[in-house]
Amino acid sequence: MATPESQGKDSPQALRMKALREAMGYPTGSGFAAFLNVSVQRWNNVETGFPLGNQLAFLLVKKVPGLTLDWLYLGKPDGLPLELARRLGEVEPVRTVSTGR
Repeated sequence: MATPESQGKDSPQALRMKALREAMGYPTGSGFAAFLNVSVQRWNNVETGFPLGNQLAFLLVKKVPGLTLDWLYLGKPDGLPLELARRLGEVEPVRTVSTGR
């Protein structure tokens, strides 16, 4: 199910996916897609604003230690481990939390 923010490459969710990839040390989507064991096209889709989808969200939570669904879907960093929150803040200091507008 698509949320209102999940449209377009500049949507908060798409920007979070790009920030997550970069925070995990992957300069390209193809490397991160290989890490997740998903197709490059699938990963590129979420970075360009297609809905994240439950299956990919759960895979991300499983593969990235400490990552939360609250951050993936809503941008809430509250439950993230300090180190992950710090790395995410370094690559995307302004847009880590969705305003809901």
